[in-house]
Amino acid sequence: MASMDTAPRIGDLEVDGDELTGDGTTLSELAEELACGVDETTTAEAPAAGWRVLRRLEGGAVYLGSPVDADHRTWRVAQVHPGELSPVVRVHPDTLDVRPSRAERRQGLVLRWPPFVEEIADPIELVIDIVNAGTTRWTPTDEGFFAVGALTAPGETGFSFGWMGSAAGRAVPLDPGEYARVPVQLQPPSDPTSLRPGPYDLQVVVVELGLRLAEPLRVELTAELVARQVAKRDRHRADPASQRRAFDREIEAEQLQVGAHQSWPEIAEVIGSAVSDDEAMERIAAVLGTTTEQAASVYDASLRAMVRADADRRDEHLQELIRQRDALE
Repeated sequence: MASMDTAPRIGDLEVDGDELTGDGTTLSELAEELACGVDETTTAEAPAAGWRVLRRLEGGAVYLGSPVDADHRTWRVAQVHPGELSPVVRVHPDTLDVRPSRAERRQGLVLRWPPFVEEIADPIELVIDIVNAGTTRWTPTDEGFFAVGALTAPGETGFSFGWMGSAAGRAVPLDPGEYARVPVQLQPPSDPTSLRPGPYDLQVVVVELGLRLAEPLRVELTAELVARQVAKRDRHRADPASQRRAFDREIEAEQLQVGAHQSWPEIAEVIGSAVSDDEAMERIAAVLGTTTEQAASVYDASLRAMVRADADRRDEHLQELIRQRDALE
């Protein structure tokens, strides 16, 4: 399979481009191959044939898909977790369109530091320009201009980062030569005490487009800047018991959203005839086996969050939360 950066997408899910062609098979036959059942309540108006595996995630989830048009541009997508006790294929209620890869979407765009960058001593205050260096207008679809920065040792290129979609600044159309200036959200180190005064490379990426700097910016951390990072950590650091409780609350909330994502067809069915908000939340609580207070967070969630094919990112985030909680002393 091509790298995730160059792979086509169905909705927000990167998929194997080779799987977008061919005839596929019936959903029941594919489910049998995966040793799974099929939730028949989710298959209304779903294609009878044409199903194939689009992608297998490291977390265990498997995405299936079938085209609903002759040119394979619009798809119905299903998901299953074969590792579950009684794995069941559930078909997402909406159709999703094939979208270009992130590499295609960022064509013509480059990152450029503004002329005054050397006058900025503190990396946390940096801004960067997203420039249309192409020959045609670049028009956003649903991307945001959210630039993340990370400090690495000189010469190192690998780094990880975390972000929330709600933090992304809205992208704007750019004619050739135009640019958008955005702040660089510097990722705090997990352990500020590991920082030492000296040179670092500042890596920057616009996350939704996978747009990276061709060359990192060399910055110099002074003892004062390092001390400021440590003081900031200590100022906001809670005791281990409080941290654990906070992680437990976040893990519980994330698990609730995972359950809601998997049970969305049932939720959509039961709330369709609800005559009030209270009744809708009671019905959601019954489907998920939660309290009405917990169901309220599902009821208030964006519909887009339910249909986006982002279970891999959600699973990874959940596992990372559990790892961080379990690492507490």
